[in-house]
Amino acid sequence: DENDMLRRSPGTPVFTAPECCLGKSYHGKTADTWAVGVTLYCMVFGQYPFLGDTLQDTYDKIVHNVVFLPEDMNPLLKNLIEGLLCKDPEKRMTLEDVALHPWVMGDDGSIQEYLCWCRRNKLQGEESAGSQTDSIGHIN
Repeated sequence: DENDMLRRSPGTPVFTAPECCLGKSYHGKTADTWAVGVTLYCMVFGQYPFLGDTLQDTYDKIVHNVVFLPEDMNPLLKNLIEGLLCKDPEKRMTLEDVALHPWVMGDDGSIQEYLCWCRRNKLQGEESAGSQTDSIGHIN
């Protein structure tokens, strides 16, 4: 939605998007996508990508530092994390981009039985009385 412009940035500081650290108006969904990137980074590396000794130091790192990604990591995962942690909100991946990303989809391409909720809901709306999905996205 183009009308989700926000000014305040409540939430955990290490998950704050660069545009929020700068006190600019921002789109909530774009900032949330940044937080998804921070979460994925934490899941992969066991630490935050931008953590300072103080709140201001953390914000400075979020705004100015390049995210560290090892040379030998999976290139698809690297691409996904870089896309989510893109400093420019206009160029940052969207959740739809993430849902269709090759690292998320796996080697077998589109795996219908494990659709993310956003795609699954759209698919269910398009399907007639045929197959249904259970609570975790398996097609019955």
